Amino acid sequence: MNKKDEILKIASREFAKYGYNGVSMDTIAKKAGISKAAIYYHFKSKSSLFEEIVMPKVQKLIDEIYSFENEDPKEELKHYINSYAKIFRRYPCFAAVLAHEFVDGGRDLSDEIIKNLSKVFKKLLNVLQKGQKKNIFQIENPFSIQLMIVSSLVMHQTTKPLRKRISKYIEIELNPAIEDIANAIYQKILKAISKE
Repeated sequence: MNKKDEILKIASREFAKYGYNGVSMDTIAKKAGISKAAIYYHFKSKSSLFEEIVMPKVQKLIDEIYSFENEDPKEELKHYINSYAKIFRRYPCFAAVLAHEFVDGGRDLSDEIIKNLSKVFKKLLNVLQKGQKKNIFQIENPFSIQLMIVSSLVMHQTTKPLRKRISKYIEIELNPAIEDIANAIYQKILKAISKE
């Protein structure tokens, strides 16, 4: 692994654990075993480092979501939800970074990241509108559906240590696969918005 990739990996873990404001370039440099100047050789600022971590994951989410077209809006909704699960499973730090940004109102997300995240939400809007036009879905607040999807999957990915601790006291394993959570979300949303 080259030094730039190592910095990105370390910074991803730090941003996932502490959020943008909880991370310093000094800490990243120390954990990477390099000087702060060496980080600035690769990244002009902390915000550009953050951008280079978040933007590719957002783009992969967009690519995954838009990779599927189907005449059946139910199948498209299922794919939309499963796309989040797939990306969060592949990039576990991404869900935690988003969780921190949600709490902070997205203040550290650049306009370019926000613009790209809006493309993700636009796909959900299109799927729901298609379902309404086909008289399959009833009118529902699309943002509440987005919240159900994203917050549930982000919480699944970010609460593993907490679930493990809770499991000791209730004697039930609380470690469902993210794909199972995605399917449960799909079933609940479909039941709520289906006209059938």
